[in-house]
Amino acid sequence: GNVDAVSGGSWTDTAERKGVKLAAHQKTSYARVFLVGERSDTSSLVGELTMVAGQPVGQLKVVLSSVATGDVLLTLDGSAEPLTLAAPFEASVPPGRYFASIEGGARVGPVEVKANEEARLDLPVVTPATIDVRCVDARSAPMPCKVTFEGQGTTQIPDFGPSHASGPARNQATTADGAVSVTVAPGAYRVTASRGPEYALDQADLSIASGDRRALTLAPKLVVDTSSYLGCDFHQHTMLGADAPTSLRDRVVSNVAEGVDVAVSSEHNVVADLAPVVREMHLEGSLVEIAGDELTSDASRHPWGHANVWPMTVDPSKPRGGAPIVRDRTAHDVVQELRAALPGDWVFQVNHPRTGLTGYFDQLAFDPARGVGADPGYDGRFDAIEVWNGRNVGPRQQVIDDWRALIRTGHPVTPTADTDTHGVVGQEAGYPRTYVRVSDDTHLDRWDASRTADLVRGIKALRDVVLTNGPMLRVSASGAPIGGLAKGKTVAVKVHVECAPWIDVDTVRVLRAGDGAEEALSRGVKLVDTQSGSRAVDVDFKVTIASDDALYVVASGSKPMSRVLAGDPAELLPWAMTGAIWIDADGDGKALGKSQGR
Repeated sequence: GNVDAVSGGSWTDTAERKGVKLAAHQKTSYARVFLVGERSDTSSLVGELTMVAGQPVGQLKVVLSSVATGDVLLTLDGSAEPLTLAAPFEASVPPGRYFASIEGGARVGPVEVKANEEARLDLPVVTPATIDVRCVDARSAPMPCKVTFEGQGTTQIPDFGPSHASGPARNQATTADGAVSVTVAPGAYRVTASRGPEYALDQADLSIASGDRRALTLAPKLVVDTSSYLGCDFHQHTMLGADAPTSLRDRVVSNVAEGVDVAVSSEHNVVADLAPVVREMHLEGSLVEIAGDELTSDASRHPWGHANVWPMTVDPSKPRGGAPIVRDRTAHDVVQELRAALPGDWVFQVNHPRTGLTGYFDQLAFDPARGVGADPGYDGRFDAIEVWNGRNVGPRQQVIDDWRALIRTGHPVTPTADTDTHGVVGQEAGYPRTYVRVSDDTHLDRWDASRTADLVRGIKALRDVVLTNGPMLRVSASGAPIGGLAKGKTVAVKVHVECAPWIDVDTVRVLRAGDGAEEALSRGVKLVDTQSGSRAVDVDFKVTIASDDALYVVASGSKPMSRVLAGDPAELLPWAMTGAIWIDADGDGKALGKSQGR
């Protein structure tokens, strides 16, 4: 049958047959084929796999007009993942329409490859051009950044290679030291430097001829005030977890280039710590890496999903860095073991709870009416739930409804937004991220255990968080902050929205978390320029509530952030959400599980 496989640089997930049931004494068998390509390229592997599966292939010969170094890139029409083709540039490939290019050259084609027939594509070789970019801060010192290259007019968007790497990848280049150098086809380009959603963009347009070399200095400016908050991404992967091709160094670079303050390593059933890599690269002032573990029950007889635990400490004397055994154990048993084993305080976060086989709430029969899971292995002592996982905006509202159900039934937890990134381009670190209020958001190079404990407290106790892929929110209700308790049946909600100029918000809503109708007050807004260089707006709401409840705020925009992010425009719309503010309508000092005080 068909081979259904998703692969990276060091791993493969292959589904052969699903739902196979065996009675006593019955047997089934599986066969796997190990292939070695005839050339050091991916097109030879794809051709062999196609033939092994009994499917037709055609022959494609690419003829270069002059000698070129490196591989030819073959792209099947409609695919975003090119195949490499090494010398002598002839391959057996599945039928279809193909384009061809070489590094720094324009894409040529298409050519139609038909089953059992030969096709030829002439590929001119031109001397590429070189663009050197230097990113600097307000003091003209080198600054980590990301540089995006877009072809203008008839010039095609460049492709610098696989999307899971730092440095040049696809049409972007991430850098920790502010220096980027790329080779491109001659033509016209727009070059944009960015450093996450807190910074204004700096960009330049240029035309460059064959063989030329041009230098640019770009200076993205910090314009959005996020003081008292740290921008955190609590869910990230590298090749240490065996299901991502991204190296440790590339993950660190991707974080600092996108302005992430704190990142948690969350490999599948592996305790990993990238702090040594940060120190080796002398990036302590830009990034804090915290060791964690993504509890992953996929291989269990009765899986219960994924959950993150942090902070943890790598134990090199134990398998998988000392990660607890998860297979064929209930979530309750694993959490019990962790509570006995981990010193100090730590965060237990349920990841993507509505993703079927990997979803905690789906697997353990979460009942919104009662705010608990019906499965005996369910453990409700989690501190946070991942409301927003990467670009997967589809389940977001359902998980928000689950979070509201927990509040309504007296089980308040903190909502978070993380990337779950396994790559770089198209899975950019920190989009989305969770801003967490802390006692000290300065001097990351002075980070110690007490500040990790303060961050844990911010998640578990204060709950003053903003989930966002761009807009920053500051919200209060009758003076009570996010995570706080406001008194009275009528509360004055103040909302401050602030964005970098390339991010737009046009709607602000106040929603009720505790009541089943989720009634909302909505207002269209228009951001205005500020002296800092950001764009902002202040919005006031008056909310009348008959009984104890909780409020939260959502800000959204209708223009995709495609100038900086890669992917489906529908997944790149600006969106931000606050944690809850509890409303004590009857004045007894508590509301829906929240007591007086923070």
